[in-house]
Amino acid sequence: MKKIIAIMLFAAFAAVTQGQQPNARLQQLEKYLPTQDIGVEKKQYSHAGGVVYTASTHTNIIGTYGSFKKGISEEERQQRILTVNTRHAQKRQKMEGVVDYFRTTFVNLSKESATESYMYENHKNGIDTIKYSYLGLSQEAAKFDFRNKLHKDNPNGIDDYSDYYISYDHSYTISNGIKEDDMKPFDGEAFCAYIQPVIKKFMKLKGAKAYPVHWQHDEGFENNADFVRTPKYGRSKHEFETHPGLVTGTHYIIPSEHEAIAKNLYRQLDSLAYDYVNKHPEQPYTYKFTSEFIGSDRNRIVVGLPEIVKGDICKGGDEFYLCCKREQDGQYHILTLNSKGVYWTLQDWAILKSYINGEKVYIKGMEPKEEKK
Repeated sequence: MKKIIAIMLFAAFAAVTQGQQPNARLQQLEKYLPTQDIGVEKKQYSHAGGVVYTASTHTNIIGTYGSFKKGISEEERQQRILTVNTRHAQKRQKMEGVVDYFRTTFVNLSKESATESYMYENHKNGIDTIKYSYLGLSQEAAKFDFRNKLHKDNPNGIDDYSDYYISYDHSYTISNGIKEDDMKPFDGEAFCAYIQPVIKKFMKLKGAKAYPVHWQHDEGFENNADFVRTPKYGRSKHEFETHPGLVTGTHYIIPSEHEAIAKNLYRQLDSLAYDYVNKHPEQPYTYKFTSEFIGSDRNRIVVGLPEIVKGDICKGGDEFYLCCKREQDGQYHILTLNSKGVYWTLQDWAILKSYINGEKVYIKGMEPKEEKK
């Protein structure tokens, strides 16, 4: 809540000084979508001249009719058909409600504040194609794309159903008056010091541990099976001669038994991280808005190592990362990482202390079963 208030105040201040604020209708839309199980990723990042806010969703909603067991009774078959058709009808109704919300929002935007707007719809033989766009004051922009893929001639009396694709993007920039020459590298050391008060609280929890990280991948080494995000060499501005792919830092692990405390402390950690980046717009960063450890929803598997803060150290490909995740092992992981050269992620990041060109050193007691002796 504090973070939401902070960004509203920040935006309001910018509105006074620069005559700009995010459109209230689009903000309301972004609050509505999660209530319909459509996640919205919100980020802000700084660069010379401004802080950019973005919100987006690119969602595929796949519909299925399922299968029928062989030899079922006619009564059971009819009940199954009714169940599936009801599910399809509910999903169709839900999507119609979502599209109506977008339609109403963009119609009102076009009347109230658009400098440019575009609305297109095509509906034919059960297939829908919808495209809306909006350009407001100070280059605030939003666009929406929707389409469905209709499945027909389904067996067993199942009604036709659709797969749905929703794409939404919204962005606006708040001027910060910082010139290119005044931009500075992201200070990962200062950032880590700023969040230490909360890290210390995490470390006071029973069983909490901290481990050094050393993940190294040289240009000539290839073993893609070890990677979630494979190193990509050959891009410009990377200083391969001095550090071709080195990630170092600290990995904090908090046992799952501290779930309630860990979630509360995460909000404090997130608040400090957000406070730091807002106080230092001269340090290029990307910040992702989150409400809890990514992966805390145990019904949804999140692959890889998601970052909350990414800072550009401005030396070729050098970057700083704050990563927070509840891994499938149930434990809570916080990593502060310095990436030199090419950023990459290991499959076994949650249990690896060291990785050097395929040579693995696991955290004691967390070795894969086949590795334990």
